[in-house]
Amino acid sequence: MGGAKVMREQVEHLLDLMTLPNVTLQVMPFRFGGHVGEGGAFTILRFPEPELPDTVYVEHLTSAHYLDKPDHVERYAQTMERLTVDSQPPDMTRRTLQKILAQA
Repeated sequence: MGGAKVMREQVEHLLDLMTLPNVTLQVMPFRFGGHVGEGGAFTILRFPEPELPDTVYVEHLTSAHYLDKPDHVERYAQTMERLTVDSQPPDMTRRTLQKILAQA
């Protein structure tokens, strides 16, 4: 949506975000086809306070859920680990995005 200019700006924004110390961006290669992350976006929240449990935030079309049961959080942590292993490393992701910009 928005045409080539908007898509180019989105890729540029992703490259800018990759310079932040708290952002890791990795692209899932097409060769994986279906993968565990296709179920939807989620965020694992970890807090410095030991009394606050790790929490998973899952957003849906009409609502959002916070999951803090240890077995639920562990399943999402395992999913995140699988996605991290299967995705391109950040340096390769940067090159992929730069290549997309060069072709645009």
